[in-house]
Amino acid sequence: MVKSAGISAVVIAGLFAGSSALAQQGAVIADGASLKPATVVLAYYRFGEDEYPDSSVRLDQFDAHLDVLTEPNINVVDLPDAIAALDNPDVPDDGTRQIAITIDNAYRSVYEEAWPRLQAAGLPFTLFIATDLIDGGADAYMTWDEIRELVDAGVTIGLRGASHGHLPALGDLDLLKDIRHSLSRVEHELDITPRLFSYPYGEYGNRVINVVDGHGFVAAFGQHSGVMDGSVNRFTLPRFPITEQFAGPDRFELAVNALPLVVSDATPSDHALADPRPQVGFTVARDMGELNPLNCFASDQGMLQQTRIGRRIELRLDEDFAPGRARINCTKPETRLVPRSRTRTETRWRWLGLHYYLPQYETEIGGLEP
Repeated sequence: MVKSAGISAVVIAGLFAGSSALAQQGAVIADGASLKPATVVLAYYRFGEDEYPDSSVRLDQFDAHLDVLTEPNINVVDLPDAIAALDNPDVPDDGTRQIAITIDNAYRSVYEEAWPRLQAAGLPFTLFIATDLIDGGADAYMTWDEIRELVDAGVTIGLRGASHGHLPALGDLDLLKDIRHSLSRVEHELDITPRLFSYPYGEYGNRVINVVDGHGFVAAFGQHSGVMDGSVNRFTLPRFPITEQFAGPDRFELAVNALPLVVSDATPSDHALADPRPQVGFTVARDMGELNPLNCFASDQGMLQQTRIGRRIELRLDEDFAPGRARINCTKPETRLVPRSRTRTETRWRWLGLHYYLPQYETEIGGLEP
């Protein structure tokens, strides 16, 4: 059994002080030299558990997704390979869409419904687990033996910590214990050391990022929509959450065909907020083309007013964010020629998702979906 080292005050200070994740893009973990630098990452949770529509997809929806994902113009890649490809030079669009599949929490329906379908289709995926949920032995979750079966078949395992708690709400010591305990349990049960992390509920801030980066992870994912590409910090990578409400054919096609909306100098720099009405802004890269029409929408507030200075965009919130999770999505349509065609055009959407966490002034463990 791999034992966690003791947590000293010096170690705590070092882990929370500063992180290479906040200053640079991080390391690679696989050979993705032949892949594109941009990948649409899909985030699934439950399958066919219709009593949980906020975290499940219907089986007919998932079957339709698999039909799309096995089309000739879709290339479903292993997530570690996609991360390794983030620093690849951009390549001409050949009409293919590069997709990675992730599944969070190891619900039993993953093993009984999703896994057989994905295995039959030959599609790779990454399973993010919270170790306390597995150790609890509840019927709703997979067992360690079942997870070992997936590992033996080549499925990548990532972590969500131990408790599946609201990590920004944990104190420093509890946060360290949560991450270290989850690593110890996976190393003991599966004899592997995960290098990919998924923030429970998509919640993170600089303090959480520093701890995740300080424990050997090379990339971490939220639950904000967008396209993973080389411009995004490796510890704030986006995914499109796929639940019943967002699993219809039109929405799925929109996600699969999405393009990155590349920005820089985004504010606020910490996604764990101190101000319930933050000053949100970013600068759009020149190769993103004209800024019109670019629209931004905040959760529970609708379209946001913009102030523009050159390519700098500042957003004004009409109301405070409520405690807990908050999102802003910015989208911009782009019409282009279909590859290898001189006349046919297609419209795809550039997408930027921003995810924030406003403290609720108490530690919460579990209880929310997903």
